[in-house]
Amino acid sequence: MSRAPSSFPVLHGYDADSPVGWQRGEPVTAMRFCAAALELAGKLPRKRHVLNLCEDRLNFMLGFAAALIAGQTNLLPPSRAGGVIREICASYPDTCCLADHNELPAGLPAMIVPPWPAAPGSGFDIPCVAADHVAMIVFTSGSTGRPQPHAKSWRSLVAAARGLARRLDILAGQRVSMLGTVPPQHMYGLETTVMLPLQNGVAVHSARPLLPADVAAALAELPAARWLATTPLQLRAAIGECAVFPRLAGMLSATMPLPGELARAVEERWGVPVHEIYGCTEAGTVALRRPARETRWRACADVRVWRKADDTWIAGGHLDGELKLPDCVEVVGEEEFILLGRPGDMVKIAGKRTSLEALNCELLRIAGVRDGVFFLPERDGADEQRVAALAVAPRLEQEAILCALRERIDPAFLPRPLILVDALPRNATGKLAREGLLALAREALARVRRRA
Repeated sequence: MSRAPSSFPVLHGYDADSPVGWQRGEPVTAMRFCAAALELAGKLPRKRHVLNLCEDRLNFMLGFAAALIAGQTNLLPPSRAGGVIREICASYPDTCCLADHNELPAGLPAMIVPPWPAAPGSGFDIPCVAADHVAMIVFTSGSTGRPQPHAKSWRSLVAAARGLARRLDILAGQRVSMLGTVPPQHMYGLETTVMLPLQNGVAVHSARPLLPADVAAALAELPAARWLATTPLQLRAAIGECAVFPRLAGMLSATMPLPGELARAVEERWGVPVHEIYGCTEAGTVALRRPARETRWRACADVRVWRKADDTWIAGGHLDGELKLPDCVEVVGEEEFILLGRPGDMVKIAGKRTSLEALNCELLRIAGVRDGVFFLPERDGADEQRVAALAVAPRLEQEAILCALRERIDPAFLPRPLILVDALPRNATGKLAREGLLALAREALARVRRRA
C-alpha cells in the first residue's frame, strides 16, 4: 500500500517557460511566478495569517502562494466591506492584510504587493507545502447569517483541483487558459481560477470583468483553449446582450442554480459545453453536471453521498472528513443525487409546497425581466405565510409581470407585493443577503406610499 504524499508543490503541470497567467497582455512564466513567490514569502510580516484582498487575480495567486511558502494561513474574506474585514482581523488578531490597492480599513496591519521582480536568468525552483498545512480559512457569504469560518488543508485543495481537471478533461500540458468573472476570495472562484490552474498547468487572465463586452474582450486576449468560469446571472446578461465571444473550450457556472433552459441557450449560442458545479464553502466542489442535458448530479472522484436520519452526508475524495450538506438532497446512489434546495428555501402556503428557487426561475423566464427574486417578507402579524418579490424590469409594469406569473405558478405563490426596483443588492458572486433584500423592499414600499 503506497503512502500518501507528505507534501505537494505550489505549481504542477508547468514547464519553466509556460505561462501561469496573462497580466496586461504579457505572459507571466512559471519560472518568474515561483521566483516572485519565494521573494514575497521572505518579505511578508511574520504573522500567522495573511488576509488576501488582492483584486488582480495574478497578484492574489502570488500572495496566496507566498503565504503558503512562508508557512502561513490565508484568510479569504466573504466581502471587502470594512466592517467584515475588521471583524475577521479581530477574530484572528495575528494577521496582516495583503492588497494591491490602497482602499484598506485604517488602523489594520497591511502590506501592498511589491512590483513583480524581473524573470530570473536560470533555475526553476518549485516550492512544496506540507500536505497537512492549513492552507486557508474561507468564510461563508453570510447570506443566511453571520459568516462562518472553514479551514482547508493543502492536501484537500490540491486533490480537489486535480480531480476537477480530470472531470473536465483538462490535462496538464494542454495549454489551457482560464478567465474568471468571480473573485478569487470566494470558494468557487478560488477552486476554478486559482487552484485548478496552479495544479494543472493552466494560464489565467489577471482581470475579473463583469459586463458582457468586457468579458468578450478579456477572452480575446487569451490563447486557445479558453475556459470561462462565471455565474448564471452573468450568462443571462451575456445572452441578453448577444455578446460575441471567441471560440471557447468550456464554461463553468456556480453560486446559484443554472436553469436547464438557460444552459441550453448558452450551449446553442456559443457551441460549448456548460458544466455546473454544486458545492458549498464547507466542502468546496461536491459534484458536477451538464444542466443542458442532465438533472442528476455526479459526485467528485471518490466522494460518497449517503442519508443519515433527515440529513445528507458526504465523505472521501478531497474532503478532510465527513460533512453534512446544507441542502435537501434526494440520494440516487453513492455517487449521484438530485438537488431539492435548502430547507429554508421551501415554502408552504394554503397546503401547497414549492421552493423559492423554483419561483425565481419562473420570474426570470419572463421576457423583459432582467433580474428578480422571491423572498419571505417580515411577518406583520398575519397568520398565513406569504411570499414577496423584487424585480428589475425597466420596460414592464407590475401587472404585466403578475399576468405572466399567473400562467406559470400556482396563484397561492403570486408575490404580495411585487416591487419593481432599479437593481438588486447582489454581492460579487451574485448572491443576495436577506437583510439587504428586506432593507431594499422597505425602502421601495416607502417610496410607493409617499407617491400614493
